[in-house]
Amino acid sequence: MSGKSLLPILLGAGAGLLFMGSKARPSIANARQRRYLAAGRGQSRQAADEATRRYLMYIIMPVWSVAGFLDWLWHRQTKIETTSGAKESIMHLLMMAEAGAPILTGLFLQMNAGALALMGAGWLIHEATVAWDVSYTVSRRVIFPREQHTHSYMQSIPFDIVATLACLHPEQSLALFGLGPEKPDFRLRFRKPPVPLKDFAAIVGCMGVVSGLPHIEELWRCYRAQQSGIAGRDIPECAQELYAS
Repeated sequence: MSGKSLLPILLGAGAGLLFMGSKARPSIANARQRRYLAAGRGQSRQAADEATRRYLMYIIMPVWSVAGFLDWLWHRQTKIETTSGAKESIMHLLMMAEAGAPILTGLFLQMNAGALALMGAGWLIHEATVAWDVSYTVSRRVIFPREQHTHSYMQSIPFDIVATLACLHPEQSLALFGLGPEKPDFRLRFRKPPVPLKDFAAIVGCMGVVSGLPHIEELWRCYRAQQSGIAGRDIPECAQELYAS
């Protein structure tokens, strides 16, 4: 075979190698890009989890606990034990549990569609209990403006938690409604790394001592008044006339 006949073959082989190389390089680049994007998403989720923990620990929990204590104080000043009585006090404990569920879910579980759905359900149930509480109480006890203002903070907290975490975890928030690039993940898993023990102790202390124990004392006070036969003694006549049920 002459040199002239070999030249087209060599040129064709070289062109084929160049073509194959040009196809392989974008594939490698695309694979690297996907790895970088996946690593970036993982770092973003870790940052969102840390922001969630800080928001719940240092903002939501102190505000919620102080508001709960003030609410107990207003109930005491308006003589809940001899007006609306034990039934309203039980509603208060129920609402505390319903509001605490989104807080504990955000602190201890990984945020996905399942956790967000659980928190949203807790918020809706809390709203229904609030409506039940108000409709029962207005005809039996005076609710002063200071108590109503305290209620506005307590009522908004569960929604604030759900809305904030939905913004911090947009992929699973959209997936919950069938939107976005991800599929909804409904498996409930503990967050990694878990909440440190000292933070858990602070949670129990803040929620239990500042707000929980006073409301348990309130229920005991109402129970004793009921056993003594003085429950309902101080119901204002004006409340009965305006909101008789």
